[in-house]
Amino acid sequence: MPDTVTPHAPSNPAPSAPAANDAFAAAEVGLFVPVYPLPRLELVSGKGTRVTDVAGRQYLDFVSGIAVNAFGHAPAGLASAVAKQMRALGHCSNLFANAPALKLAATLCRVTGYDRVFFCNSGAEGIETALKFARARAVAKGLPGRDIVAFRGGFHGRTGFALSTTWTPSYREPFEPLIPGVRFADYNKFQGLDATIDANVAAVIVEPVQGEGGAVASDKAFLRSVRDRASAVGAALIFDEIQCGMGRSGHLLAAEHFGLTADMTVLSKALGGGIPLAAVLTTAEVAETLKPGMHGCTFGGNPVAAAAGNWVIERVAKPGFLARVRKRSRELDAGLKALVAKHASLATAPGLGLLRAVEFAPDAAFTPADVVKAAMRHGLLLVRGGERAVRLLPPLTVTSEEIAEALALLDVALTELETKGAAR
Repeated sequence: MPDTVTPHAPSNPAPSAPAANDAFAAAEVGLFVPVYPLPRLELVSGKGTRVTDVAGRQYLDFVSGIAVNAFGHAPAGLASAVAKQMRALGHCSNLFANAPALKLAATLCRVTGYDRVFFCNSGAEGIETALKFARARAVAKGLPGRDIVAFRGGFHGRTGFALSTTWTPSYREPFEPLIPGVRFADYNKFQGLDATIDANVAAVIVEPVQGEGGAVASDKAFLRSVRDRASAVGAALIFDEIQCGMGRSGHLLAAEHFGLTADMTVLSKALGGGIPLAAVLTTAEVAETLKPGMHGCTFGGNPVAAAAGNWVIERVAKPGFLARVRKRSRELDAGLKALVAKHASLATAPGLGLLRAVEFAPDAAFTPADVVKAAMRHGLLLVRGGERAVRLLPPLTVTSEEIAEALALLDVALTELETKGAAR
């Protein structure tokens, strides 16, 4: 890791705690359902890899709206594409066709190799759709399976069916009983895989890289075994690429890194560049089991969201762009490994591409939340991942200089926390 990097000097540096508008914070607490930790840092603008809070302090943003802002904040071309479409046709429902959605569907099929597309609004909605399609496929083909296999550590969303396949107990337990027929297998472990994925299974859903689980990439042989076992029992394999897809792995789809293709892949987050958009990509074999009226979405593939998706995919899918992502990924990987070697509080630096994390040693004297707060104090935004990790999710357009700056800021934050821990 470079030791000569001087972190970007923030405009109007904040005191030890992020600046907050007291009236705004009170309104947040009084108006929003308390499912988020309130009050939050109030952001007012962003450009590229930086955001500015209400007090004028700048931060280096390695959250990217949780892997949404692939091109950073306020890309002019995306804003123009969305505004142009809004002035022409903003929404028409799926009772009617629109050219932007057709163009996006054609492009997605061409660059991914899938045959059909279903558009919706969010990752969770895409997961719901894929799981429904999998059960409909089993019914149409006369297959016995109705169960779903998911994996420990996985996260697929917070709506009913998606939550049923999400492992995190604290997310699940307040809403149980959830949808029955969901089994969990161990991620990256071969033992018990064949017994769990049997003839009673309609679908297997897996993240090639677990995002919220701590940026944990699948073992190639393990993911191949999942693919082979699903095929052997007639189950549909679903790749959840909501976070790891759309170039974040250094490939358009993370599945390319593993040399595999699923029966369905769910995309969202970066696909819309900040506009809510998701896509369920399917093979013809899955699509032919569906009929009009079996599923639908009022807003899915609306012209404005599709215009955003077209702008994003046309740029992400370019080989030169993905090559740059891979180069930046190698720089970030090397820097994180250097931090692990330097800091006893760190155990590993898992991840793939620009979906990265630092995992803390079991005896670390602080929590991931402590690191997120310390990094924020020093002008770096990060997000938790799993029980003992913090994720780094920069825009795919991040520069070498910004990576070096983020590593330097994280180094400062870790040193501060380790010093405090040693003093206790």
